[in-house]
Amino acid sequence: MLEPELFIVCKINSPVKISNRLKNNLREVLKSAVDYYEFSSAGLLIFAEQTLLSNLSATKSGESKTGAADGHSQLYLEELHKNHARTDLMTLLQPSFSTTIPVVLRAFDPLSVMEIAVFHMSPANTSNLVNKAVSLGRHIANILQESVYKGQKHSALRKLSLWLETVCTINSVLNIKQVLHVVAQLAADIFNARCAIFLFNEEDGTITPEVAVGSYDPELRRKFKAQKGMAPFPAFLKLMEEQQPIVLTPENVAAGIPKEIIDDFSYSWVAMFPLVSKEGVLGVMQLDRPLEAKGFRQEEVAILSALAKEASIAIEKSRLIETLAQKEKLLQQILAKSMAAQEEERKRVASEIHDGVIQAILGIWYRVQKLTNENTPVEDIRQELVKIRDLLGQQIEDIRKIIYNLRPVILDTYGLGPAIRTLLRNLQEETGIKFELAMEGPNQRLPARFEMNIYRILQELLTNAVKHSQATKVQVILINGKEKTVLVVKDNGVGFNYAPPSKDRSYGNLGLASVQERVHLLGGTCQIESRLGWGTSVTIAVPMPNGITGGVS
Repeated sequence: MLEPELFIVCKINSPVKISNRLKNNLREVLKSAVDYYEFSSAGLLIFAEQTLLSNLSATKSGESKTGAADGHSQLYLEELHKNHARTDLMTLLQPSFSTTIPVVLRAFDPLSVMEIAVFHMSPANTSNLVNKAVSLGRHIANILQESVYKGQKHSALRKLSLWLETVCTINSVLNIKQVLHVVAQLAADIFNARCAIFLFNEEDGTITPEVAVGSYDPELRRKFKAQKGMAPFPAFLKLMEEQQPIVLTPENVAAGIPKEIIDDFSYSWVAMFPLVSKEGVLGVMQLDRPLEAKGFRQEEVAILSALAKEASIAIEKSRLIETLAQKEKLLQQILAKSMAAQEEERKRVASEIHDGVIQAILGIWYRVQKLTNENTPVEDIRQELVKIRDLLGQQIEDIRKIIYNLRPVILDTYGLGPAIRTLLRNLQEETGIKFELAMEGPNQRLPARFEMNIYRILQELLTNAVKHSQATKVQVILINGKEKTVLVVKDNGVGFNYAPPSKDRSYGNLGLASVQERVHLLGGTCQIESRLGWGTSVTIAVPMPNGITGGVS
């Protein structure tokens, strides 16, 4: 099985001199990609206005002009020669993954770009390798930028480039972990420090170490990941409360971080910055420097604090995008289920009509044919008419039942209360489960779409109870108020350990998902409570538009 390979193309729109020292620094980055990041090879092409400035590579066996990385470089250069005007040359190589990040080398120069590709990547390690590839690309961009600004008197231009680059990068990267890797790499490179980012777990109040860049060797990385599930450090708690940067010195670092963590990571100078959203503190961006350093200047703290705010915006945006993607996937699943249910309903109706109604009508037709025989005795005719009458009566009932199952006429004619009463009576006859009903304002009419959606919600909940709960009793409560309608369904069944859906956990039951979506469309709320051995309770509350006083709208 082929091992993953990293290939990067940097297209510069600024005049840059590729010195031997710069080449050596870039080779070290490529070498780290194969030594520490699971890539079997890494290649880098640097262009300035389509002129090749540098072609570098590294493999596990050492630098090689015939290695796999150079193979990608050679193919790319051949495609460039054949397709000079094409801008999508990277896609011609068919990598497993590719992305583009912006690069600002000078504040007022046109934007440069970096194309990052990974080849032979298995689905199992996709996310991990993509984040590392983007982080390495960001690191290479920072080295190039540093070479441009080295020796310049005005650091303000460097800061302006940093902000331009940060904004451009955040707007171009949508994945949360990629955003965190990019921000951490920027902070570590620009401020010559190690950078780590921790996120807070909302469910259990613990910390999750997400990113660590800088001088973290494999053993330190293992220790960094081992912090997952720990309680927030005292400094983290203070940060969450005050939502302001915290700078720890060698003298007071022990008051903010546990001693074993300080010993593991040799912490001396530590600066922490809150990652804040509208809901509160999402996590912490942490930078640290060794004891011999001079700590963090006030100016650096201000810049890093602003960078943390930019990162917070990026995280919030990425989470929103992920939530929308999850929502879209859920809606697709619900739509597929709805279409399947619709087809199943059509199949059922067709079967009921064919096997029931049509067969009965054929039987009636044969009996009528018999009546037309002139030799049929009068008494036989009378008996046949009685049988035909009974058959027609039965078919009328069957057709009414088919129509009711498609759309209950009683709902349109008499409203939600009578329709629910009929539904429970029919279910009790079919299943043997005891259904109890309590209603307030049962005769109050609601807008037609509200009545139909609430009725369908109840049908879905009762279907779940009948199929899955093993309940012997189900309670239904309907309260039609002027401001809102409340529907409660409780059963004494086996229950289940319900956990609300989150970004990492979707609905396990599409029936509940469709209920949630219907409630959402009505602007209401849905509360689900269940536990193994304790049954299930679902409470739906739907606000009425401008209050309802009667009648149908």
